Amino acid sequence: MPTTPQADDLDVLIDILRRSPLLEELQRGEYDRRELQDRLAISRATSHRHTKLLSELGAIERVAGQFRLTESGILLADACAGFKQDANTALQLAPVLEAVRDAPVPIDNEAFTDSIVTGAEHGDPHTPLVRFLALVRRTESLHALDLDVIGPVRLDEIKERIVNGMETELIGLPEVASDVIENYPENCIEACASGYLTVKLVDELPFALTIFDDRVGIGISEPGTRILRVFVDTDSPVVREWAWNVFEAYDSNAIEMEGFGPRGLQQVIETQAFSS
Repeated sequence: MPTTPQADDLDVLIDILRRSPLLEELQRGEYDRRELQDRLAISRATSHRHTKLLSELGAIERVAGQFRLTESGILLADACAGFKQDANTALQLAPVLEAVRDAPVPIDNEAFTDSIVTGAEHGDPHTPLVRFLALVRRTESLHALDLDVIGPVRLDEIKERIVNGMETELIGLPEVASDVIENYPENCIEACASGYLTVKLVDELPFALTIFDDRVGIGISEPGTRILRVFVDTDSPVVREWAWNVFEAYDSNAIEMEGFGPRGLQQVIETQAFSS
């Protein structure tokens, strides 16, 4: 009697993952060999190898010429899909976890386990920004490190939220503030005149941190751009406590601008903290 391959063998697990596209196809329906070959763009020999292993594992069966998932195959297909999703999330989280290592307050990586991770998708690099804006629309207060997380793409929308009463405190870098003031002066004047905006400056920030009413977001931008590479948000109480501690650590050393304009910026830059 042939020996059934066991999934505690690393090589078998790797082989299963390599054949996961076939499992995914069979989640959609039952197909004969030719249909599977066409759908997966594989040769007949490759399809034989794939179906042979999965049949030996008891994951698929062939009935009247049609391949279909068995009950255990359904579980295996779901497990493969879950692993791929978890692995992708872990990879997207990597730059965030690397960045928070430089935060003035430590945090355990496990605190981000249940986070929503939004990465830049192919063809749509603004997906993380869209997630950020969705959270902005439903919050009544906003505390953020790094003005760069906003970027010029939707600055009008952020300004409107501030003008309409969103209490906002931003801690950013002088060069970013200078760029926003120079290129979007009307937005700066309106936001500042509303009385709901406070802007402070520091000389260094490791990442973008945003504290909403009910969630905390962390953003990592592509180097040299204002395009968010990934945006992670969570409602974890542990992360929220950590986020406030980090914000307050930078806030204690930040210098407030007297008006979000060229004169206020120049006054901050000329202070001893920035001129030294």
